[in-house]
Amino acid sequence: MALLGDLQRVFETTYGREIGIDLEACVVGPRRCAELVIRSQTCHAEMSDLARFFFYVEDANLRLALFFDDRVISTLEDRDPRSCLSEDNVLPFLVLTEELSHAIHTTYAFSESGSSRVIDPDFLTELEMLARIDAYLLLRLFVRGLTHSYTATDREWVRHQAVTRWEVAYEDGDLDARYRGAARHAARFIDRLEALPQDRRLDALRAFRRLPLGAKRVVLERRN
Repeated sequence: MALLGDLQRVFETTYGREIGIDLEACVVGPRRCAELVIRSQTCHAEMSDLARFFFYVEDANLRLALFFDDRVISTLEDRDPRSCLSEDNVLPFLVLTEELSHAIHTTYAFSESGSSRVIDPDFLTELEMLARIDAYLLLRLFVRGLTHSYTATDREWVRHQAVTRWEVAYEDGDLDARYRGAARHAARFIDRLEALPQDRRLDALRAFRRLPLGAKRVVLERRN
């Protein structure tokens, strides 16, 4: 899927470093996905009907796998978000973006801090927060590229799709804390980022990315 490779390059350019992995090569089919679901009792896995991201550490190496349902792939092939974005294809686009975000940031964290950080239960919460931020920034980039402008209506639509639509209640308490909390924290960071002068935003984003979750929360709790 050429779109996946293009998005990986956008992520790497944004964060100023390559991950050293071709994520297209990490995409697995339904059979391998089912095998990894069984293994997920002993590895971290984000479960969804539309896409799944798996990672685990084996022999001091990080292993990644991405699965995308045929509905996601076919929709993005039929209605390429590089050509058009609407209610018809925005959800599959966000699903693809979020799983790539998980893979990118897991790779960064492992290369910087080793297995101790990525196996920490709090790391999953951190991934969700970063995914909401990345989804917002990438969707904003695509909307601006397609419309050659960025109106208040565009801004509201992007924010709703990437962030506020996920602030819903979950029956599972752990998931509720992770996903709703991630959306709230992401919204706070986005507001701070947008308030900065344009030439300071990229450095602020990269610096925030490098912080562990606890330090991220401290930054977000500051008044200014």
